[in-house]
Amino acid sequence: MSGASFTGVQSDGGPVHTGSGTQHNHFNFHEPRTPGAPPLRPLAVDHLAWLHRRFVDPTGMGKARERLEGQGTLLLDAAPGSGRSATARMLLHGLKGPRPPRQLLGDEGIAPDLANEHLSDGDRLLLDLTEAEQPKWELVHDRLPSFHQSVRERGAHLVVLLPRQAHPLSNEVAAWLHTIVRPEGMRVLLRALRCADSPIVGSPDELPSTVHTYVAGDPPLRDIARLARLLDEARHAEPAKGVERWCAVALQSLHQLATTVKGAVDKLDAGPDRALLLTAAMIPGSRPHVLHAAGEELLRAVRHPADERPLLEREWLSQRLTAIDAAVRPDGSVSFNKPDYAPAVRAHVWTHMPALRQPMRAWVERTVRFPSLSSDERDALVAGYAEQSLRTGDPGDLLSLVRRWSRWDEPWAVQAMIQALGHGLSDAGTGRTFRQQIYDWAKEEDIPPGRARALVVVSAEVIAVSHPRQALVRLHHLARRTGRAPKADQRLLELVTADRQLHRHMLHRLARDLPLHPWQADVTLFRACAAPPHLIAPREDRPPLLDRHDVRTALTTAWRALCTRRAEAEWLPQAEEWLSAADADRRYGDVLLDVLAWAARHSPGAVARLYVLSLPHPCSGRLRRRLDAAQGLRPAR
Repeated sequence: MSGASFTGVQSDGGPVHTGSGTQHNHFNFHEPRTPGAPPLRPLAVDHLAWLHRRFVDPTGMGKARERLEGQGTLLLDAAPGSGRSATARMLLHGLKGPRPPRQLLGDEGIAPDLANEHLSDGDRLLLDLTEAEQPKWELVHDRLPSFHQSVRERGAHLVVLLPRQAHPLSNEVAAWLHTIVRPEGMRVLLRALRCADSPIVGSPDELPSTVHTYVAGDPPLRDIARLARLLDEARHAEPAKGVERWCAVALQSLHQLATTVKGAVDKLDAGPDRALLLTAAMIPGSRPHVLHAAGEELLRAVRHPADERPLLEREWLSQRLTAIDAAVRPDGSVSFNKPDYAPAVRAHVWTHMPALRQPMRAWVERTVRFPSLSSDERDALVAGYAEQSLRTGDPGDLLSLVRRWSRWDEPWAVQAMIQALGHGLSDAGTGRTFRQQIYDWAKEEDIPPGRARALVVVSAEVIAVSHPRQALVRLHHLARRTGRAPKADQRLLELVTADRQLHRHMLHRLARDLPLHPWQADVTLFRACAAPPHLIAPREDRPPLLDRHDVRTALTTAWRALCTRRAEAEWLPQAEEWLSAADADRRYGDVLLDVLAWAARHSPGAVARLYVLSLPHPCSGRLRRRLDAAQGLRPAR
């Protein structure tokens, strides 16, 4: 078992994250959204790799790859349930790019603004319009030609999943249309079964007729993928049974799980048994002693009367597990006997026992602190709670937990906050709320150190993938609080130096802020961001940053603030680096000298200090001429 669980399916049949057992994502150690900037949700790299191993090419896949590579834009059409979403992801996954593929999203049903300035070199983008209404589709349709041109110019690729009624298409847009036909269902099932920890079957002949009948009915591919996962879970739950039994359990789970859970919960009329059921569902795969302790804590959270019976007259844990259809596995973990049972129990209790929600928040807040919990158990508990609280669209409870855990600067607290914030950020309905809250927290002068550490991680590893400019802003604020947010400056520089546009944006921020604020971190960040190698070297097949007039202007403004508002000891080392670079590179060295001269021209002391500093350098004469010209003493030559 590991980490924070995410399971689900795409709208048309591509599995989001299925496989053996409960699947998990780890989040390891606002600036308000720019108007017109489309949200860019990352496609998880680990899921793409997982899907690649299980993917069966539909008819027409080879031609689709060829057309996407050649023309840059592909409109993918297919019947619902044919795996079109998975196909689009595999098309993008098969291409090379500087960053993971990302999905363009519109806000609250609004059509995505296909703004060219938000397209980066080599981007691999997915635009899923399968559920779009006609007005939204028409807006996108009209914007596609100009966006397609930008896609080609940037060496990017775009796959668009069409809505069910996407006609009429203009001749220009229709040229990018490609239709696929779903692969044969049994091939999809067998491929998935062979990717299990150990193959369940080697050929279709080993599967019972009930499975053949089900697959022959052409169910959506998402259901076939889920059947494969349920089969694997049934095999792990009852390893001594055979394929017939595993298939029967899997098919029953596929059709009747919600009804089964309701009946099982209704039969449990004792509070301790219900507490054990819910605890096992909230911490799937936990060890028996952890399950028992967490269950007792849940009883205290709901103020259940204590069991006054002598210890030896109470039921053994094994008896109580049998009552909730769970057991201790050979590896020492506790899990339910039915596949997919834990998330179904969580959903049922959360929906039908709303009065438990507040006590459960207090229970999670306290239980996470148990020293006996492993990192995986703690992550699973936070994930189970986040899953349900976000499902009902109320992020307040999850944010409240983060505030409570902020009182501790301990590894367990930081990891719990990372998990909670990571889930909130990754949820389509609450992502914006969590980004705004993280922005507000990052600006606090007295931000708790543990929370600051968590914000650094989620900004650099979660927000940066989908909203890199917003991640930059949050990391910049955190970097200014060096005593409370260690490594924020390091993560910020890693983000900035990997992307040309972010680098430009950071230089503009520093040019704006250095004249206004006394942050020492901004001086250090400017020295790193304005290091000559970063400014002079071409990047992403684009000219060096120093070729841009706006970058030179920003550098001049920042240097002027250093020369006039800061002690010489703060900027002389960087000036020395610039003079050495000017000696080594004549073309861009002259630009560096121009920036220094124009920045210092209103400060006689800075002019004199720069000149003295340059005397040992071959560029000394060039700098002197530029200093004179900047002061109006003579023209530069």
